[in-house]
Amino acid sequence: MTHTQPDVLVVGAGILGVSVAHHLLQRGAGSVLVLDSGSASSGTSGAGAGFVGLWAAGYADFFTETDLELEQYGIDFYRRLSEDGSPIDLRTNGNLFVATTEEAATKWIKPVLSHPLAPKGTRELSGAETAEITGGVLSADAVVGAVLHPEGIQLSAGRATRALADRVRAAGGEIRTETEVTGLLVAAGRVVGVRTVAGDIQARSVVLACGAWTNLLLADVEVELPLLHMVASRVVSPPSGVSAAMPTVMVPDLFGLWLREHRGGLTWGNGDGYAPLFEIGGALPIGQPRRDELIERLISKLGPSLTALVPTHDTSIDWWVQGVPCMTPDRHFYAGPVPTAPGLFVVGGDNEAGVTHGPGLGRMLAELITEGRCDWVDASDYRTDRFDGMDFPTQESVLQAMPKRR
Repeated sequence: MTHTQPDVLVVGAGILGVSVAHHLLQRGAGSVLVLDSGSASSGTSGAGAGFVGLWAAGYADFFTETDLELEQYGIDFYRRLSEDGSPIDLRTNGNLFVATTEEAATKWIKPVLSHPLAPKGTRELSGAETAEITGGVLSADAVVGAVLHPEGIQLSAGRATRALADRVRAAGGEIRTETEVTGLLVAAGRVVGVRTVAGDIQARSVVLACGAWTNLLLADVEVELPLLHMVASRVVSPPSGVSAAMPTVMVPDLFGLWLREHRGGLTWGNGDGYAPLFEIGGALPIGQPRRDELIERLISKLGPSLTALVPTHDTSIDWWVQGVPCMTPDRHFYAGPVPTAPGLFVVGGDNEAGVTHGPGLGRMLAELITEGRCDWVDASDYRTDRFDGMDFPTQESVLQAMPKRR
């Protein structure tokens, strides 16, 4: 179906945009059109590592109980999506939190084990048990402490985004690719549509779900949200016999190392492969960036520690991909109306957790658009105007304000 004047127009076909579109159609919001300068999942969502977990239950203490609701909703949502036949490579292997020093075990791992909201079945593992549950990927000698969250899942972020895009089309929505949005249409103070390279499109409501490009469009209504553009790297190693049953591994004391199985090999990354865009220079890319210097730094800084932790499996780089996740000063998302621009909504500030929280944020925003309120969870933490009156003149100031985990 081709929509020339949709009820709701969504800018961005990443996981946030297609989640909003999906939930709008479920709620009978009328005609829904999604626009993207590329294709579904061709940006940051397609570069996602694809692990979903209950991060608010002890691992990331900047997330709240409300975030935990979104996380559980995401886990349940992806399970249903897979059960209904969508090929998203779902695995229910859990998330394993690992420490390589006594200090890290006390600081990072014990809070996960003792957290009051820890999911049922959370348990502590010894070094030997950790080696066993990872199929020998992790060295027992390198592990000081570990805790397993059995609820965590793994999936292909790109395939999940594309599967959800297919659901949007099947429900009567339209996803129009290779259509760059260049600005907002404003009449009498209200946003009434968008300008595109192919012409103007009017709509009753407009949703910006375009990640790092959000503020470029918000400039038309003289709004700028505090956002930090972070270039993030994910690398993939050649097949080396890694078990498909291995949980996602999180090692916070190795600068946030994570690794999981990928087609018989490993996909992994940590903070050495990340950098704020303002630090490394260059323009905001269309699609996915290619910053080789971050991969070189990742290899040189993490390499020795990774080899000690994973001594018998290939961790060399077969290929790699990068995205541009957006961080906020308080590490909470944006999901709601723009008060000074009626007809305009934003969902963004993924804080590198968009795949986990995307389905829940999509449901939340769909309720706000159709009902003017959200009765499911408290949406106030995600207001787009919550930083009004605060001074964040640069992306560096956003970085300085971001809370650090413990």
